[in-house]
Amino acid sequence: MKVIAEMPNERVLVSVTKDELANLLGEYSKFDVKKEFMDMAIKNETEIEISDIYKKHQLIYGFQTEAAYSKARHKLEEMLEALTPIENKIEKLSGGKK
Repeated sequence: MKVIAEMPNERVLVSVTKDELANLLGEYSKFDVKKEFMDMAIKNETEIEISDIYKKHQLIYGFQTEAAYSKARHKLEEMLEALTPIENKIEKLSGGKK
């Protein structure tokens, strides 16, 4: 992406490759965007609401991160449950000394 010029109302004119445009649309590459849609967007000087796409991406990322955290926490709780009886036996065998 190359910034071409600053415009009024906090706008910036940029030049992007088709792959970068696909990324801005939330896709991995230009091959993931229907050719007709890509051509139409380019020819009609379509204004793309990147902020909305970014917000949706962040929301999905947040769900994924939260899910990963929940899984890790659950696994740690399972490990603690498994270790507690072992710690109790070790303490009993050592005469109450840790």
